[in-house]
Amino acid sequence: MKVGVVGVGHLGQHHARVYSELPGVELVGVVDADPARAREIADRHGVAAFGEIEELVPRVDAVSIVTPTPEHLASARPFLQAGRGVLVEKPLAATLEEADELLALAERGGATLQVGHIERFNPCLVAALPRLDRPLFIEADRIHPFSLRSTEVSVVLDLMIHDIDLVLHVIPDDLVELSALGTPVFSPTDDLALAILRFSGGQAAMVKTSRVAMNRSRKIRVFCAGGYLSLDLVARQGMHLRLADDYDPREFLDASGRLVSEGGEEALLARALDRELLEIPEYEPLKAELEAFVSAVRDRSVPVVTGLQGRRAMEAAERVMGEIRSRHEALRAGDAPRGG
Repeated sequence: MKVGVVGVGHLGQHHARVYSELPGVELVGVVDADPARAREIADRHGVAAFGEIEELVPRVDAVSIVTPTPEHLASARPFLQAGRGVLVEKPLAATLEEADELLALAERGGATLQVGHIERFNPCLVAALPRLDRPLFIEADRIHPFSLRSTEVSVVLDLMIHDIDLVLHVIPDDLVELSALGTPVFSPTDDLALAILRFSGGQAAMVKTSRVAMNRSRKIRVFCAGGYLSLDLVARQGMHLRLADDYDPREFLDASGRLVSEGGEEALLARALDRELLEIPEYEPLKAELEAFVSAVRDRSVPVVTGLQGRRAMEAAERVMGEIRSRHEALRAGDAPRGG
């Protein structure tokens, strides 16, 4: 399969690298707004650097679009119109209207459209998914040091959308209500954001994101009836804690609820909770993502992250940003809602 990459900056260069390493895949060329950058990456992999997107379209079966978000639609359009497989980095588009146009183009062109929500391929999440039994509450913290990249968009679209997509992926019910807070610090857009999502089945999620921290941290806790999963996506560690099958509190507590077990609370917890360290597979998430994309294009199968799923994450993110904007406007007007 012949593939190309449009946009070979910080992330796009890695798309080019991985494609050049995949068996059965030929990287034929790259495009970038900076011709010198395009030549640099092209020379690194022994492929062509094209000056225009239209030059690449007839030469490939599939392409990664790794341009800035406002350019996603224009970059992907000619490939979708030609029926080529397209992977668009998250978020799918700059607006919901543009996302809808991408979906329509893919349908009319009979093209595979996948969205680059790479956390779906995170080894911790892959190990945890089989153990999720009807999640009730999810906490997600994504903390990053400040970077000059992507500050033209809110941290909600830049980073939080990863966790929004994961929440929507593991909770099947409709999102019915949300509340959110956010503030800019170093950027003209929000650098910190907190959102609480509520679903029609009674589930809830709290998602917190920052891009002004000193260190990087990505942690997710998923609570189910009788247990929970604690995941560290940076350290690639996970633990599953659940009530032991033979746990009976009457063995440890008297009629008034006082602890009577020998060894105290530690002994009780050791008996009451089963702890399982997850076995986390070793692989590069981007490689897994691009392998899945190539397979979906080749087999004409449903992508792991469809265009509709990418749009759903965008819609939720837009609602979060709308809530934050409303609070900003209320503060400027002097009538911000008070907690209570």
